Amino acid sequence: MPIETAEVAGLVLHFRTETQTLGCVKSMVDEGVRAIVIVDNSEDEGRSLACVRDALDSLRLIGLALEIVTAARNLGFAGGVNAGLVRVADFRPSAVLLINSDARMTSGCLSSLLRMLDCAPLVVPRVREDEGANESSLLGFYHRPSALLTRSRFSRACLPYPSGCCLLIRADLAAAPMLNEDFFFYGEDVEFGHRLHGKNIDFAECPEAVIIHSGSGSARNGSLFYEYHINRGHWLLAGKLAGRPRDRIFYIALRCITLPLRASIRCLRFRSFTPWRGFLAATMDVLKGRCRDLTPPAA
Repeated sequence: MPIETAEVAGLVLHFRTETQTLGCVKSMVDEGVRAIVIVDNSEDEGRSLACVRDALDSLRLIGLALEIVTAARNLGFAGGVNAGLVRVADFRPSAVLLINSDARMTSGCLSSLLRMLDCAPLVVPRVREDEGANESSLLGFYHRPSALLTRSRFSRACLPYPSGCCLLIRADLAAAPMLNEDFFFYGEDVEFGHRLHGKNIDFAECPEAVIIHSGSGSARNGSLFYEYHINRGHWLLAGKLAGRPRDRIFYIALRCITLPLRASIRCLRFRSFTPWRGFLAATMDVLKGRCRDLTPPAA
């Protein structure tokens, strides 16, 4: 029996982007979503969401079941999603729509995704940066040995994975904990794709569904937070994706080349040593078995 839009529960992680979060929520409501959980990862005691409280309350008045989960600290992406899924389960949805706070759905997006959900238990839309821009795919490939991200599968070592930017997931697949909380900000979607592949669970892209995603709304590209967690994620994936001990050794050895090279290129791009600082800090912390969230202080 086809799933209706009202049977979908939305899940959004908020991090100090109140205007974008509100736009994201409104776009889901416009698409027929009637239950939404917002996980506030801002570490600002709810101040940023308070700025749009009246607008959120107005959505409640027109029938939206809205729950806000305010975390005492930044739980990271995986932790925030898992915490949100616990609350989402209270709505007993047939499917869960996970979407970035800096993304919004276009008209007809959800209906198109739902039609394809009959073919695969997880579906992603297409994405563009703004109205009129070219579309791109939210399905990527991760080259296990080198940690390179590609748009095509040039070898069997390339792992297909669905980006966590926007996912429509059948409820039985969206049970918490869905994402691996060893990852704080980057790599959890790749590891999730790895587990789906191991269980022979298919995921698909819906070419008729499109979202607008401005990108880096909460994690500034080139910041220490971003560079640290990107590198930490790549190091962790070397162990998570390796099937045999010798594979893990090979993956780590190759990352000793690709990750410093990546950091160097980004230093030139941003005219800053921050990418190298992030690489070195992440490498040392992985060796020590620790993680620092490095969340910037709230203004």
